[in-house]
Amino acid sequence: MPTQENTILKTEYADKVRADLERIRSEQERIREEIETLQVQLAALESDHALLESMSAALGDETAAAVPAPRRGRKTAATTPAKKTAKKTAAAARKTAEKKPAAKAAVQKPVDMVAPLTDLIHQHLSGQSEPRTAREIATALAETHPTRNISDNLVRTTTERLVARSRVERAKQGSTVYYTAIKTETAPGPAEETTAAAS
Repeated sequence: MPTQENTILKTEYADKVRADLERIRSEQERIREEIETLQVQLAALESDHALLESMSAALGDETAAAVPAPRRGRKTAATTPAKKTAKKTAAAARKTAEKKPAAKAAVQKPVDMVAPLTDLIHQHLSGQSEPRTAREIATALAETHPTRNISDNLVRTTTERLVARSRVERAKQGSTVYYTAIKTETAPGPAEETTAAAS
């Protein structure tokens, strides 16, 4: 009898350990995906910051020098205010001379870089007749938007946000997760109202 109880306890503990391991693995994966998403967002913000600085310098805006650059680490040597002012003036002059073409490039920034990834994913899924995996969505978006840095993990995380907002439906078949856009009912247009009134 004690041997049977020990076996039952051992089985219960083994099941609990397996469940805890699975929970921890999924939590680690979720956090890795969030870190990757944040890194992509940080890179985009740093790129935008550099672009705006160059545009500001090209326009000769003096207030741009007062905006601090993003932190890269601690500085050990202290510089005097006179040296800082001289460095800023020289840097502004260099930027104005070197980066005038960057201001023109900013005007030609692709429209798909402005559109949020959530909108791109929802539009893609809305145009599909069958559910799609995150990998299929990422592949399709990478083909249609080659200027964007789109990865499977980023698409999976963003699509899960759409699921949380009830804009996308999630279905799991075995170990594969499929996503489908939830069709939103739109108000009838004037032509539809006329047709309804005539009938």
